[in-house]
Amino acid sequence: MIQTSDVLNDSHLELIYQRICSISPIPNDVWKKLPRSFFSLHELKAGHYFIKEGKVATNLGFVLSGVLKEYYLTKKGDEYIKSFNFPGDFTGSYYDLLSGLPSTCSIRAIQTSVIAIANFNHFQDLLDSNPHWQRFGRVIAETLFIKKARREFELLTLSAEERYRNLLIARPNIEEELSQIHISSYLGITPVSLSRLRKKLRSGSHKEP
Repeated sequence: MIQTSDVLNDSHLELIYQRICSISPIPNDVWKKLPRSFFSLHELKAGHYFIKEGKVATNLGFVLSGVLKEYYLTKKGDEYIKSFNFPGDFTGSYYDLLSGLPSTCSIRAIQTSVIAIANFNHFQDLLDSNPHWQRFGRVIAETLFIKKARREFELLTLSAEERYRNLLIARPNIEEELSQIHISSYLGITPVSLSRLRKKLRSGSHKEP
């Protein structure tokens, strides 16, 4: 369940603006035209859903604090994590938002998280309102496509050890941020296999060159 709060304060809005500009620059005068109520502030308790499989997705979010996981659930109840959402990340299954159909994945808080939420239809209207926003929307779509293609490549062609090494390069503090169960699910291996990989890499790091 998402706990609703007030509209965002100046520091929240500035954080979102800086993140958006790091993706595709938006002039300050264009940004200032965005209604202050465009985003609403929500607290998502650990274990609660941002979107649950089978429900129609209507919102996208920006993670201000906490961590969320995007995952698929098999009929047997096995969980496969496709990505994590850390502070500074946008969240919301883009495919499900575009399709308008019941969501194929779930997005759930691993830790209690604070999220700035916007209605996806309002977001699409925003993208159509100005060339700068249109470019931002295009870059977001391209980024998500690259991320998806990279994820598929790693799962289909790389070994578990190579995937784990890549994860550590991309997120050096991942072992302090997430549990072994979540990391192993993301890598597509068992927690026991992950434990063996950790031991192997640690022992290898102490070997003389």
